[in-house]
Amino acid sequence: MPTENPRIQVMLDAKTNGLLANLAARSERSVSATAAELIREALELHEDIVLSRHGDARFSEADAWVDHADIWQD
Repeated sequence: MPTENPRIQVMLDAKTNGLLANLAARSERSVSATAAELIREALELHEDIVLSRHGDARFSEADAWVDHADIWQD
């Protein structure tokens, strides 16, 4: 039966496969679902790192800072 979700094939060494299988068993999920969740988490962490670097660069390029109270005063 065809599926809507794309599939990938990943080759793991025995140690990594064992760790993944143990994690899946502890959470009572399939190895595939556990791997997908870990990949999503890794991608989110990678995105956070990239955005943090971008933000740090913007902060270092700022010419002047405006005080928070000055912006929001009535």
